[in-house]
Amino acid sequence: MQNKYPWDNEVPADKAALWFLGQAGYYMKSGNCTVMIDPYLTDSCGKSSPLFSRCIPTPVDPAKVTTDIFITTHDHTDHLDPETIEAYAYKENTLFVSPRHTAKHLAKLNIPPENIKVIDHGDIMQLHGVKIEGVFALATDAGSVDTCGYKLTFDNGKSVYHTADTAYCDLLLQAAPNADVLLTCINGKFGNLNIAQAIELTRAVNPKYVIPNHYDIMALNSENPESFRYFYESMKLPAQCVILEIMKQFTW
Repeated sequence: MQNKYPWDNEVPADKAALWFLGQAGYYMKSGNCTVMIDPYLTDSCGKSSPLFSRCIPTPVDPAKVTTDIFITTHDHTDHLDPETIEAYAYKENTLFVSPRHTAKHLAKLNIPPENIKVIDHGDIMQLHGVKIEGVFALATDAGSVDTCGYKLTFDNGKSVYHTADTAYCDLLLQAAPNADVLLTCINGKFGNLNIAQAIELTRAVNPKYVIPNHYDIMALNSENPESFRYFYESMKLPAQCVILEIMKQFTW
């Protein structure tokens, strides 16, 4: 009998794994803990503006997937998608992590208040054996001033840093944590890091692997990840650039 989702497979105890969900969304697993961050699993944006319609199908049904920890980095619909969260069927058994203003939106989506955990820049919280650190991100508009990146360190020491949407500034580089894996936006539109800026952030983080995101779902908000790989590799930096296929396992 085949497993329903790729993350149903066992991950070695000394490893962590993640799966790209498109846009800035990922599913992660290490040990007995699973984490989902910024899943955009509907076409909510396209319904409000056809220019932002999905170019690719949703990889999983939000009503059928489950996770221990559900992270939303900020209150943009392609990161905190009300339709994804409304369809998510395991709110009672899941801890939801977000910055403070975003948490107010989560509270309106039938999530038990005790399951909402606020983690802002500089905050650290241990949940299900995962150390979650809020990392500075420079908001890209006034409506999401509490945008927060997150570094996760699993109980076996494996770590990953998700930038969230972020604009470029010196403080972003100064506040960037070291991590095994960097998940960075590269689309360079609507205030987000462009390719050159994402490369500078990679240099500051000094990860083992850099994985670009935020380039694939909406034609108006897209970028070619191969351009990122080309310019990144031309810099001869030590981290390996990995471009993920949706739902394909990456293990480190």
